[in-house]
Amino acid sequence: MVSVSLYVVLLSSLIVLSTGQEKHVKHHNTQEVFDILDRIHDKCPDITYIYDLPLKSVQKRPLRVIVFSDNPKHHEVLEPEFKYVGNMHGNEVVGRELLLVLAEYLCDEYQKGNEQIKNLVDNTRIHLMPIMNPDGWEIAAQNAWNSTKSGEFKDIETMLQEQGALDWQVGRTNANGVDLNRNFPNLDKFIYEYNRHASHRNNHLDLETFLSLTSGNDCHDQPYQPETVTVTFWIMQNPFVLSANLHNGDLVANYPYDDSANHLQMYSPSPDDSLFQQLAESYSHTHSKMQSPKKPCSSDVFPEGITNGAAWYPVCGGMQDFNYLASNCFELTLELGCQKFPPGKDLAGLWEDNKNALLNFMWQTHVGIKGIIEDEDGEPIYNASIKVYQQINDNWKYIDHDITSNPHGDYYRLLTDGSYAIQVKKPGYESQTQYINIHNKEHQVDAHR
Repeated sequence: MVSVSLYVVLLSSLIVLSTGQEKHVKHHNTQEVFDILDRIHDKCPDITYIYDLPLKSVQKRPLRVIVFSDNPKHHEVLEPEFKYVGNMHGNEVVGRELLLVLAEYLCDEYQKGNEQIKNLVDNTRIHLMPIMNPDGWEIAAQNAWNSTKSGEFKDIETMLQEQGALDWQVGRTNANGVDLNRNFPNLDKFIYEYNRHASHRNNHLDLETFLSLTSGNDCHDQPYQPETVTVTFWIMQNPFVLSANLHNGDLVANYPYDDSANHLQMYSPSPDDSLFQQLAESYSHTHSKMQSPKKPCSSDVFPEGITNGAAWYPVCGGMQDFNYLASNCFELTLELGCQKFPPGKDLAGLWEDNKNALLNFMWQTHVGIKGIIEDEDGEPIYNASIKVYQQINDNWKYIDHDITSNPHGDYYRLLTDGSYAIQVKKPGYESQTQYINIHNKEHQVDAHR
């Protein structure tokens, strides 16, 4: 047996300061979005990189990503990776526009020497996908234009600026009429079945993914869509640590599990339930309105501005749970407002509502621990399991969700404050355990600086 060297670094959330800089925000069609991303890259070439996912949408539009990092083209050991995904539902558009403004904000503030933004970008590899469902957006926008009264607006741009799109359904799905957030492999089904056995697999449930990719999941009788397939492999092939997908229709931070064992509306906690609650509150408590007890959208009440997904309503085949069960990535679903496709004139205010929360959530990539797993010769060990036990009173409780090491041996485990035993295992090697105390630093967001 070969011994394993377990190198652990404590992480902590850091102070986030924003400048209060005003941004002009409007609706942009898909080509305009790509033009803006190109402009940002031209302005900040040293810290940005643009790439497309391998597959395009049904109507052959790219799914494009802009990366921010001091080494944007490559993963760096001990530098965690983060992603935001917008516009998964084509008619839910606020995330699409906020990610554009966020990208420009990161570029501008980095160039100005904003130390907090430089610290964030230099120590995190950030992937922003403004549009996951470009076809749906085009359908929603065109339908809104076709539905306007003759002569009411001079062109579609003016209509979107003054009115937005009023239909809550048209454009939600992709061009094949499939809801992409019901089209991911239903890994919840497997984890609930595995949980019935004393010894079971609790992470990276990818074998079932490959076996079922051609036929569709068992939630809905629909084949997997190109947008879903390419995002599925993007999630599984990149070392993402934390993520959020941005929606509209309510005002709440939603966390796993999104589905229950029998697809019933009931609280469905993951093994990392307390961590997910903390992550959700990191967004809702920094948002200007999300944690308010006055809910503007519906009769639903969300204490602290957060909700467990299945307790709100069950979602089968969703992207949020897929991240958690198929990769090392922890994901939330953020509902950013009542209107799905609000008037463009309202977007600047929505940016101000969300700006500090968007920044603060990215910093959560740096809570818990990170480390490198090596053999006795200093060579990295890939795909080792990192098991976590939390001390509660005088007992050690196993958090039944392992993460695994990356090809360079690095790993990242988001954790709340507490005392932990971190155990690393890999067939053919002796396991090792380290005991650590985690005290994530408290931080405040200054919205006025």
